Amino acid sequence: MNNAIKYIIIIINFVIRTACIFIISKVGCSTESTEMIYTTNVVFICTFFNTGILPMLCTANLEHQLPAWLVNSLNLKGDSSDFNQNWFTNIGDTIVGSMKFNIYFPVAMEVMWFTMRFVKRYRDKSGIESHPSKSKSLQQFVNVWSGPQFFIHYKYSSIMNITFITMMFGPGMPTLFLYAALSLLVMYLLENYMLYYVYKIPPAYDEKLNNHVLQKLAWAPEILLEFSY
Repeated sequence: MNNAIKYIIIIINFVIRTACIFIISKVGCSTESTEMIYTTNVVFICTFFNTGILPMLCTANLEHQLPAWLVNSLNLKGDSSDFNQNWFTNIGDTIVGSMKFNIYFPVAMEVMWFTMRFVKRYRDKSGIESHPSKSKSLQQFVNVWSGPQFFIHYKYSSIMNITFITMMFGPGMPTLFLYAALSLLVMYLLENYMLYYVYKIPPAYDEKLNNHVLQKLAWAPEILLEFSY
């Protein structure tokens, strides 16, 4: 069961990310930079809660740490009252497994999207030299043969999620630092390849989103110190 949960967490994160981006794009913001920042924050909070907080709450026993009415209403009467052997065996193993799966999940997703693009382009070919495409208009042809649009907001939220999960649980599970480094390396190599050969030309983003993310990441060492203690 734990093995399935490891994969389910990452898949649910993908669904949450897609839903958040869709909803926020429909609501809209005053500027593009504001929408990017808002999307990054919402996606990060939701995925961080699903990856790190929710698994802890599933087995947390907080009867003597929180008010009784809150414990009863949230049913926080699980098996683990601390980071003990039982917690590391069950929840800790699930978190490590999900972070490990997160290393190659982006590559698997890109293979899937590449396959879908290849099939669409193959079906668009008519085999006639004078009219090699079945597209009825220039826009249809561009939609089939151009790459996907580059979005930077959920890339930043993924980096933040990986960083904060690692800083939170890394002191008790040092392998998370290795998996985080591999995840960031894979993301860096994949995104560089995609920017050069796959994505459409990205819009000219300003520095607001980048500075915002750097300010949030500055809190990660404090999380590390608190959970280490």
